[in-house]
Amino acid sequence: MATVYSYTFGSQLANQNGGQAIPASGTFTVNYDTKTVYNVNVTANGKQFTNGIIVNNLNSDGSSGYNVQLSNTQFSNDSNYVNAYFNSPADTAFSNVRYLRSFTDNSVFPSTTTYTQAGANSVAANPVAVCFVIGTLIRTVRGEVAVETLQVGDEAVTVSGALRPITWIGHRDLDGAGKALPRDQQPIRIRAGAFGPGLPARDLSLSPGHPVLVGADADGMGGHLVPAMCLINGTSIAREPVASVTYWHVELDAHDILLAEGLPAESYLDWGDRPFFTEGSDHALHNPDFVVPGLSARCRPVAVDGPVVEAERARLSGVFAAALGEACAWDEAERFAWITA
Repeated sequence: MATVYSYTFGSQLANQNGGQAIPASGTFTVNYDTKTVYNVNVTANGKQFTNGIIVNNLNSDGSSGYNVQLSNTQFSNDSNYVNAYFNSPADTAFSNVRYLRSFTDNSVFPSTTTYTQAGANSVAANPVAVCFVIGTLIRTVRGEVAVETLQVGDEAVTVSGALRPITWIGHRDLDGAGKALPRDQQPIRIRAGAFGPGLPARDLSLSPGHPVLVGADADGMGGHLVPAMCLINGTSIAREPVASVTYWHVELDAHDILLAEGLPAESYLDWGDRPFFTEGSDHALHNPDFVVPGLSARCRPVAVDGPVVEAERARLSGVFAAALGEACAWDEAERFAWITA
């Protein structure tokens, strides 16, 4: 039997940081077996929401839970979302909800998206397309190239050593208007060597949901894709509170694993989020028959919890401890043994 629950908005979303409360009402239904959201009929802040998706099954701090995003489809400069977070499908009420409005200014180049928000007293559940932060070096046949200077037609070197042509490059500026971006928008910084020697070669910053490859063999085969936010440990992998960031992504002729600062990380896979990027703002209009790909379209399976993630978190802790021990080693310690005698 399928796990299906219906949820109801019956009052209003609380204010935040002095903002006004947002009236909300309506219902939506979630099928947790098929990971689909349907029968969406919600009004919030005077906007009608008829679409919904399960963003992920994790809170942005890595704890378990469920994030559902409702949206009102439009292709103007103004987009509105309601993001609901709850601990289990059986929750009959949830207060961790955020209403978010984004406005894109296309009068300047590059376009800038500014977010305004009101809602719950919880962590934001607003996703961003998986991306690399500006300045990230991507391995290509012409060397390590900053992602923002890549060109369509460049050949990227994948984790297996195969070469694949770049078919599309997109970017988006996120601006918190002087305030820290929502936590789910903030990049995750992976310190140099966090995954082992040279992995990555330099500090690497990714969007929270950007998967990296773990558990692959020496030839880059096998393994799982794990979102960076699932591996946060507060030391070698940590969130970066920023007020603005520029995200870039790179699509190949087929989904594969790029080398970003030497660390394997997935290339762009179109899940319908191309309009997030400046270069893809009209994509959905140009492709009316677009169908979101299934999980089989990914080049590796994805893991967000369970044995694969726990094993990798344990391994990363070992890598950090070994690096810390080496950094703290003192060759002349024996000369001062008398102090403890």
